[in-house]
Amino acid sequence: MKLPIPKGRRAILALGVPLGLAAAGGFLFMQMSAAPKATPKVPDPTAGQVGPILALDSRVINLTSTNAGGFKYALIGVSIEIRPKAASFYDLHGDARTKQEKVELDELTSDTPLLLDALGSTLSAHDSGSLTTSDGRTKLKSELLAAFKKIIGEDKVLQIYFTDFKMSN
Repeated sequence: MKLPIPKGRRAILALGVPLGLAAAGGFLFMQMSAAPKATPKVPDPTAGQVGPILALDSRVINLTSTNAGGFKYALIGVSIEIRPKAASFYDLHGDARTKQEKVELDELTSDTPLLLDALGSTLSAHDSGSLTTSDGRTKLKSELLAAFKKIIGEDKVLQIYFTDFKMSN
């Protein structure tokens, strides 16, 4: 025996069930089609922490000659600090750190010729007069940092270090 459904409740059922199903379907669609969550950015190192270091071979580069008696050549060595793939890199020590650093730096092997070219192009645009001052070397460092970030990636290069810097005639 069927119990009769009052007319007011029929309207609620007739509209409520399809609307509820549509809302649930829309919610599921939005959740499933949402962009995947981005992996969290590895933070900058804190005091005492250093990322993997890519050491470029030292190079002798001709300088621009703008003043008589200035230096003609510069010997420069540069190392690039790279942002590691995971923050846990900073906690590694000994062989585990050496192994992980090798893995991360091996990925940059194909970029080494481009980095050396950028080093030569950037340094050769300077004259010895500007490079004998602290401000001149700071400017060179910021130009090299920008050039290296274009090659490796804006977020991957943390810092560069001059490991050798000499000028001669």
